[in-house]
Amino acid sequence: MSPALSISHDHHIFQETSLLRKRIPLFYHEKETPGRLRKRGQVQMGKNIFLKLRQFFYPLWVIGVFSFLYLCNQLLLVFLAGLCTHLLKLPWKLQELNPSAPRPFFFFNLFFGLIPLLLAFFTAEKFIFRKRVLPRFFPSSPRARQDLLFGLSLGFSLFALLFLAFAGLGWLRVIHEPVFAFPTLFWVALTFLVSALFEELFFRGLHLPVLTAHWGLAPGIAFSALLFSLAHLNNPHLKFLGLFGILMAGVLFALAYIVTGALYLPLALHFSWNFFQSFFGFAVSGFAFPSIFQLEVTGPELWTGGAFGPEAGCSGLFLLVLAIGATLLYGRHRQPPTTTNPTGKSRP
Repeated sequence: MSPALSISHDHHIFQETSLLRKRIPLFYHEKETPGRLRKRGQVQMGKNIFLKLRQFFYPLWVIGVFSFLYLCNQLLLVFLAGLCTHLLKLPWKLQELNPSAPRPFFFFNLFFGLIPLLLAFFTAEKFIFRKRVLPRFFPSSPRARQDLLFGLSLGFSLFALLFLAFAGLGWLRVIHEPVFAFPTLFWVALTFLVSALFEELFFRGLHLPVLTAHWGLAPGIAFSALLFSLAHLNNPHLKFLGLFGILMAGVLFALAYIVTGALYLPLALHFSWNFFQSFFGFAVSGFAFPSIFQLEVTGPELWTGGAFGPEAGCSGLFLLVLAIGATLLYGRHRQPPTTTNPTGKSRP
């Protein structure tokens, strides 16, 4: 046999031996004893426990680190604002902020809420996620306009229905005739838009995907909604039913994100829920904003929610159930958008 053939033959045997070692390891290794099997099982059990713990705590780590980045940005902006106020001797003070003056309230939410959040996202994209995240929340889609229109119309319809129901039952009284003050409504709308964008980016955009990916759909939605409700603990006139109403609102916005895969629908729902609640003269989560109607709600607090607003009453909970049902029905009949594959051909 020539040397070349000998080398080729030996190489062929080596390949077969490698395959046999993988398929039938007992032919080439020492016989497995009960002690070795037990030790291997303990190692595997330890690996499984570690993976389970990692799967549970990883979302909490991401949320915690991101929240720390947000708070650092917020404190930095508060420090800069205080420094500018002191150096320029500006009369503006934080304790004077009031929803009845929507313009400064808007700028407060913008500079100390939304802007620190966006800075935290940019930092996290660079050092934690290692990829762009924000564009995924608002993808280019032919269904975006449909989602926005559905969310806006649903919020208007629900609170128009509530206003008519309370009026029919004699549970409200219009103190002043409706007055259309466009500048005031403009600033109120901007305030609610910034607030809705902040909360949707933070609670649905950040929390929901990482929680559902590691904990599952139902636990992820529940914990995200719980965090959303706990973030409103400082609201005035808060009661248990109001906290539960905000929890249900968190479930509603989470489902709106899940059925569409984008933040267009939850953003429109969130904005329209707050804006039209204020538009018809109701309190919004304990805050009284300017509106075209000035109402005196006289019905039972269990149903009307009292000073906190309809979210703390059975009527608001009923509206939330209707909104959840309408959102699920919309998601069921919503056709998936036409996308484009890498070859450039459109596909359903």
